[in-house]
Amino acid sequence: MLRKEKNSTMRNYLKSKNKINETNFLTLSGISVIIKDPVDFDLNTEDFKETLKGLPDHFLSDVDYIIFGKFDFLKKNGYNAAYNDGAIYVNSIQGNNEDVYDDIVHEIGHSVEERYKDFIYSDMTIENEFLRKRKMFQRELQISGINVSDSKMLNSDHDRELDEYFSNVIGYPRMTVMTQGIFYSPYGATSLREYFANGFEAYFYHRDFYLKKVSPVLYNKLERLEIGEQNGY
Repeated sequence: MLRKEKNSTMRNYLKSKNKINETNFLTLSGISVIIKDPVDFDLNTEDFKETLKGLPDHFLSDVDYIIFGKFDFLKKNGYNAAYNDGAIYVNSIQGNNEDVYDDIVHEIGHSVEERYKDFIYSDMTIENEFLRKRKMFQRELQISGINVSDSKMLNSDHDRELDEYFSNVIGYPRMTVMTQGIFYSPYGATSLREYFANGFEAYFYHRDFYLKKVSPVLYNKLERLEIGEQNGY
């Protein structure tokens, strides 16, 4: 992969397209942080460093840029952040720093997932754990008089219709109660990929051992990733 050439091309594109100058660049742990649009929170460099320091170096190898801006595709999809092709795009209008760092670690989780997807998913253990939890959640929904079909609940892939039903119809405050003891957070019920990334942020950012209790298979896989077992360490 011609990463240097690709990075140079992207940097030049960003500068010409968005009038970004060198003062907008900050390099942390080998990642270029770009402030495309003004942020409405205190982006503290030391806190940022501490957040990235909590991650093994090999987890950052596929992230070249973290870009803060007002991105239409984030707004359109209701996202605060997204990872794509070596860059994490972050909404520059957010509530507080913790939300921002949480989102960034979550998206780093997606980059790790892409790199090590065979190690993470090939033995089916995480998917089986996720689907068991979906069945448990389905029963909780039924108790509340909400019927969601097996075809929806037993599909581990992202289903936009189901995602919007969870967030806009049931709502995450209600889901938090219904998924207590099943998922680490209601967003982890969205899809297998979000289940992994939600656990990744719990493990590496929040350092919350409740994850081990609620999702022991996922927790074990994250432990193995942390020590580099996927690379034969």
